[in-house]
Amino acid sequence: MGIEDIRDALVVRERSYFLLTDPDGNVPPGNARGYGIYHADTRHLSSYQLTLNGVRPVVLLSTAEHGYAMEQVMTNPTLQSDAGRTIARGTVEIRRTRVVADLIEETLRLVNFNPFPVTLSLLYELGADFADIFDVRGYERERHGEHRPAVIEERAVRYAYRGIDGRERATHVEFDRKPDYLDDATAMFRVTLPPRQATTLRIEINLDGQGAKRRPARGRLATVGGDYRRWNEGCTRITTDNEFFNRVLSRSLNDIRMLWSETAEGESYPAAGTPWFDAPFGRDSCIMAMQTLAYRPSIARNVLRLMAKWQGRDVDHARDEEPGKVFHELRFDELSRSGELPYSPYYGSIDSTPLFLMLAAAYFEWTGDVRMVRTLLPAITAAIDWIERYGDVQDRGYLSYEKRSAKGLLNQGWKDSWDAIVHADGTLAQAPIALAEVQGYAYAARTRLAPALDRIGEAKLADKLRRDARRLHRRFNEDFWIDGQRFVAVALDGAGARAEAVTSNPLHCLWSGILDATRAAEVVGRAMADDMFSGWGIRTLSEDNPRFNPLGYHVGTVWPHDNSIAAMGFKMYGFENDLLDIATAMFDAATSFAYFRLPELFGGERRSPNSPPVPYPVACRPQSWAAGTVPLITQAMLGLKAEAPERRLRIINPTLPHWLNSVRVEGLRVGGGNVTLVYRRQGSDTRVEVQEATGGLDVIVSKRWPA
Repeated sequence: MGIEDIRDALVVRERSYFLLTDPDGNVPPGNARGYGIYHADTRHLSSYQLTLNGVRPVVLLSTAEHGYAMEQVMTNPTLQSDAGRTIARGTVEIRRTRVVADLIEETLRLVNFNPFPVTLSLLYELGADFADIFDVRGYERERHGEHRPAVIEERAVRYAYRGIDGRERATHVEFDRKPDYLDDATAMFRVTLPPRQATTLRIEINLDGQGAKRRPARGRLATVGGDYRRWNEGCTRITTDNEFFNRVLSRSLNDIRMLWSETAEGESYPAAGTPWFDAPFGRDSCIMAMQTLAYRPSIARNVLRLMAKWQGRDVDHARDEEPGKVFHELRFDELSRSGELPYSPYYGSIDSTPLFLMLAAAYFEWTGDVRMVRTLLPAITAAIDWIERYGDVQDRGYLSYEKRSAKGLLNQGWKDSWDAIVHADGTLAQAPIALAEVQGYAYAARTRLAPALDRIGEAKLADKLRRDARRLHRRFNEDFWIDGQRFVAVALDGAGARAEAVTSNPLHCLWSGILDATRAAEVVGRAMADDMFSGWGIRTLSEDNPRFNPLGYHVGTVWPHDNSIAAMGFKMYGFENDLLDIATAMFDAATSFAYFRLPELFGGERRSPNSPPVPYPVACRPQSWAAGTVPLITQAMLGLKAEAPERRLRIINPTLPHWLNSVRVEGLRVGGGNVTLVYRRQGSDTRVEVQEATGGLDVIVSKRWPA
């Protein structure tokens, strides 16, 4: 059975390690919520619980706000000492700090505030099941590996497991003092504290031998904290007069740093989301990289390199692979490495490939990096060839998908759950399915890449892309338009019929520019109607549809990244007031969640004056494109459009909401230039001042997004 609820879980992460605990910071033995310490999609500790004299301490504070460290401040319940003395509640402080760095390190500090000595028994319950992340999520595996006997040392215990992929995984737990009792499931310490004295216990948990030599926990905290500071210093700095919004934006960028990872070969990439999608995903990475180009262009560069490296080479139906296709997900877990599951990598995504091309174009627009475009040219041409040779499975002129892999995904757009693509009557659309937004991505890939290809001498290919884009634009606006709804069909099904459910998918067609401008007002108005806009954001599916469920993964929930794409599309077609409605909804939602963090998704219930948005029980937190939501919406409000090859930044009709009066932008990079901007709202107008522009950068303020 899969995990049903992690709403209250704490999560800390660094590189490829993460710790998921209950609200008190523990991993109870036998827990059914997926708690544990993970590395490369394997649970290395499945029990990690602290008790005091046989009972749980009283937790006063429990936080994982930093993202890489968690802390609990605890105290004792009323206890009886060995001498029969009463140890009153709240007279012993227990402070538990854990940091995730090259390994997981815990510091436990105890202070006795009694006027007499106390002796306490500290018990750690430990265990390592080495469960694959898919085991944790409810997959019933065909084969099992071999658990090695635990090795007990004087101050340490080592667990090991040989997987069906032939790889040995190991967990080494070491204490800085000898336990009074140690076996493969428990470590017990008898601690005597004189009056008003303190003592400290440290633990290091090393996964697969990755940890460096021992160093103080304070050193690890400072090291990772310094990395975060440098990360933020390397991003465009945006500060406003609204401190809550500043915290939301800061959290967004910190969450992207929190998800930053490295392969065994040292390649950097953003994981899609913790805990369930803690791996590179093609679609998620490309979208998040586009959401953050105005803040940190190097994210896009890393994503493009990784996608190109793992681009499909062969026709392999077991993994839905085809030459030139960009992967859906790349896993490093036991079941994927062994071939029992097809995720090493799996290519079942209809949109990763055009999104890769869109990202290459957007990266060029922001950086003018001709050398990178030349380097990527083989991958770009292979991706274009995939679109033309393999992506149109019915030869109808549209990118479409149908499942080939026995263990692959039935739906292969961003709404990839089994019931995501439906007709107006709630029946499921049958494959092959051509999604509306994917045609938009294919259109944008062609139109936006053409100028970059011109720059590197590929004019013939650029002209072909423009011709194909014009043809696609014309046909799309004929075939996908629903006259009765004055809206765009979510898809064409295998019989060529329109799937006429009202969904959020067509709003991506504003972002891509494929929708006729004459129809934009009707589409925007329909999306912002009460059956679609919950007050907390645009739902994935209209509540008028028979399959609507406000907690259905893709059939009624609100996804922040989906709303950010809609918001940018609204901006591009000139619907600033609707953009501000989405911006306000996302800002309000972010301030309602812990640490000002937008989750992967949340409930699509109507907004109530008495309650925050309803959490989705197993949403990833953090999640990469959710973290990219506020950065992209901010870019839309500020009207930023880079034209680096022309050494130009356009600022298009900047519009601040009522809750922002001033915004300062520093270190915004466009090509080789750098700009500082100050925005001020005066009534319904927003004015922008260019305070500094370097590198020959020309800044132009205009009213409309260029066609």
